Amino acid sequence: MNIPEEFGSYLLLKKLSEDALGETFRAAKVGARGLEQVSLLRVLNGKGVDGAKLWPKMSNGAAIQAALRSPTIGNGVDVGRVRNQPYIAYDYISGKNLATIFAQTERRMSPIPTDHALLIAERVALALSVASESRVGDQRLLHGFVVPHLVMVSNEGETRLLGFETGPGLREIGGIADPELTAYLSPEAAAGAPLAKADDCWSLGALLFELLTGERMRANPPEGYATRVDQTVLAHDGSPIAPPVADLIKRSLLPREQRIADTTTWHKAISKLMNEGHFSPNTFNLAFFMHNLFRDDIERENQELQAEKKLDLRAPAPIAVAAPAPGPVAAPAVAAASVRPAGAPLPPPMQAAAPGSKTNPMIYVAAAVVLLGLLGGGGWMFMRGRATPAAVPPAAPVPGAPAPGTAPPAMTQETQAQLQAQIDQLVQAQIQANESKLKSQYDDRLKQLQKQLEDSRKSGGASPSASIPDPPEPEPRVATSRPVEPAPAASPPTSTAPVQPAPVESEPAPVRAAPVEPAPTPVPAAPRVQVGDLVRPGPGVQTPKLFRLPQPTYPAAARRLNKAATLDVRVLVDEKGKVLQTEPPSIRAGYGFDEAAVDVASRATYTPATKDGVRVKMWTVLRVAFKP
Repeated sequence: MNIPEEFGSYLLLKKLSEDALGETFRAAKVGARGLEQVSLLRVLNGKGVDGAKLWPKMSNGAAIQAALRSPTIGNGVDVGRVRNQPYIAYDYISGKNLATIFAQTERRMSPIPTDHALLIAERVALALSVASESRVGDQRLLHGFVVPHLVMVSNEGETRLLGFETGPGLREIGGIADPELTAYLSPEAAAGAPLAKADDCWSLGALLFELLTGERMRANPPEGYATRVDQTVLAHDGSPIAPPVADLIKRSLLPREQRIADTTTWHKAISKLMNEGHFSPNTFNLAFFMHNLFRDDIERENQELQAEKKLDLRAPAPIAVAAPAPGPVAAPAVAAASVRPAGAPLPPPMQAAAPGSKTNPMIYVAAAVVLLGLLGGGGWMFMRGRATPAAVPPAAPVPGAPAPGTAPPAMTQETQAQLQAQIDQLVQAQIQANESKLKSQYDDRLKQLQKQLEDSRKSGGASPSASIPDPPEPEPRVATSRPVEPAPAASPPTSTAPVQPAPVESEPAPVRAAPVEPAPTPVPAAPRVQVGDLVRPGPGVQTPKLFRLPQPTYPAAARRLNKAATLDVRVLVDEKGKVLQTEPPSIRAGYGFDEAAVDVASRATYTPATKDGVRVKMWTVLRVAFKP
């Protein structure tokens, strides 16, 4: 994890991205119970963003957040600024913004399917439509700055639009000429015209065009917007854009007077198109696409979120310290670092000291003495029943500790970190001393037993039944040895009285008998496998056998280009023979082959794997061949 830093009232847990608008963080507010609220923090500090000019334009940001509550709009929780850098905070969204998705699809050669593209555009349009029907004061809420960097797609396939608090302000201050942003803004916005309802429709058309084709719509293409749309094919399968969809895009990119009038009309148009066309978008399939596209990132994020939940960042309760005799007040030493390592507790809040009061560093030394006493007692308890503990010598005086009966000295300039280091050093020294004492006593005992065994062998007798001490038990036991009494050869024993035990240290009586061989140590039985356990190849394991493979769907673009491919897809087969999980091919083929291979692999069925006859889960590799 990254080192948490403070940003106003937030603790920055991890930097998620950086773009032309600024930086995005996973951040949290810290209270008495530790991490109280995890947020998606958008800091508007990008190149060309003038925070001093932008902040006055965000004065009604809190009112906008209160007015907008929709599943398609980021749930805003805070608006503010730190060191002249405006920020917006939302409830945390586990996912990626659309700009990151565009970059990943290009890098992985895995274009966005048409159904997913239409669903994302429809969700953004719905967010804009809901906002346009809301009011703050007497004004309708328009966005004016719809760019991919402010569209979030969650790992669960949900789409949320951010930036209503700052969109109009970013448009008004100007000065942002980055093509990453201006490519999605209407020509009127670039010309500095006032914001109108039709401007967001232009942004929706530009976004939908890139979602479908994987290409950014350039400003004023020489051939014109309509011709550009007609000449561009779908990135997913290489076919032309469906005429109804192409018509919606072209009507979005017309001049303002001829353009679709508002986002409500635009949303109704795409909803009708999706219902009447042969499209079946849903959030489940979009979530599956996101997991294939960002599998490693999602797993890493889940681990980080679990680790962050365990961070103990609660401020410790203040310790009451009795004020010493009046005297000159020493300035308390304060840690200067405001950046703490991950997991380190926040410092307690600064409080004004009462006149004449001092913070006594001997509290920490006293804690060390108590801890050393506990450790010493634990070592003595460990040795009970094995050896008589020696008298504990008086503890050496701790450096810097006051002598008995004397008043504590005045506060020195040692910081809390230095005192803690001294405590750790003393504790480590005590632990090493206890370990050394234990080792010495066991070595002495072992030598004694070995000597007894040698003496017994030299005299031809049986070895004593004493053995090396067992590990410590909760109840102390005294190791004893029972000497063997020789019986007369011609008659049975005349007495059945029990033999009295003798201490280990006594010399056993010599007998003429063969030495007793030590019993072999039993080997623990291997744990028995259970139904549904996840296993790896090994002894007794039968791998899954393919039972049925559905006919794979040949990608249209690959068929048209006469392309062929063979891909290996890792699948996790459960104890019933069903595929629980798939991993995309490590070597990408493109042209839609990768998605088609994962799809057919997820629908395959197997004869389940077994270990020692028990049905278990197991990973295997499915080879899918596409031949024209």
